Amino acid sequence: MNVSQTIQPNFFREVIGMDGSQNGYLIAIRETPGFLLIFISAFMLRLGMARATAASLLIAGIGFALFAFTGSFLALIGPTLISSVGYHSWMQLQPALGLSLASKGTEGTTLGRLSSIGFSGTLLALFTVLGTLLAVEWHYGDLRAHQDNALRAFFVVAGIAAAIAAVCIIRFPVSEDDRAIAKAAPKITWRREYRLYYLLAFLDGSRMQIYFAFAPFVLVEEFNVSATSLTSLLIVVALINWRTGKLIGSFVDRFGEQRVLTVGYTLHGVTFLGFALSTNVWMLYVFYILYNWLFLFSVGTTTYLRKISRREDLAPSLAMGVSLSHVTAIVVPIVGAALWDRLGYQFPFLFGTVFVAMSLIATQFINRSKERLAGHAT
Repeated sequence: MNVSQTIQPNFFREVIGMDGSQNGYLIAIRETPGFLLIFISAFMLRLGMARATAASLLIAGIGFALFAFTGSFLALIGPTLISSVGYHSWMQLQPALGLSLASKGTEGTTLGRLSSIGFSGTLLALFTVLGTLLAVEWHYGDLRAHQDNALRAFFVVAGIAAAIAAVCIIRFPVSEDDRAIAKAAPKITWRREYRLYYLLAFLDGSRMQIYFAFAPFVLVEEFNVSATSLTSLLIVVALINWRTGKLIGSFVDRFGEQRVLTVGYTLHGVTFLGFALSTNVWMLYVFYILYNWLFLFSVGTTTYLRKISRREDLAPSLAMGVSLSHVTAIVVPIVGAALWDRLGYQFPFLFGTVFVAMSLIATQFINRSKERLAGHAT
């Protein structure tokens, strides 16, 4: 996943020739499958969770590899949609698989540990990308003029890695109880008692659309940050997240979702204002690293759902959350692109602070006294 995400900003800008507003439109296209995930999930979960996850990874891998053969904005649309179907399906299946391994009181720690392991894989990917790009720059003396083939090759590597993961995940341990629950589980879930989780998912998605669409492009387009520099930043992020993933998860178990998410959303507000108001590239580096670290705090939203939901509702409810997080996926990037075009790159981030503030308010309604163990809900 991180190989593809790391090289996309520079590939889109320097090889395809896109600008920030075009990237906003491509993000809107990319996020459409996320909005439709409740229906995609309803079909895929019939395969069983492990097989559905394997299928998701394989679809994502095909999409990643197809990027290598694109040469225009229009040609990007097909690979974008294919990889998006796989990636968004994986987003809701990965935490569900992780929570199936967690016992009472260790949900946050378990997801945090798995997140740390994932970031160790991220480090391997990023060091490989950085080493290759540095070698290209050393050999040719001009990275931007000769990075095309290397970036395209990395998309193929990402596709192969996803296919290997698909083969491995087929062997994921699934108990007889889990199989029975999967067969009985509703494929599309909407319950009134989960409404706070749904609201948080909706607001998180709206905020993330702005960040993903515009933050990397601010660095690449407005401050001329190279692919090697952007990859180096992500290596710093991965190192920090690798060492702190389990710690943040344990904070969720110890202090509760409300406190951890309150801290997280407050810092999200700082990063958005930082991108909007700072003109120093080094400060933007700090805000970029901070925001990527804050993804660890989303563990709190997932464990909150685990504690209030029926066991059989978990996977379809996560799918519903991902879909709700994409309700604004088409509108928000387009609004952000229009703000960038007419007012400047700062204004999409000022727009995003509205969603951060609403998330902070909603978090205060989390009530631990109403939590119930998954599988014992009435």
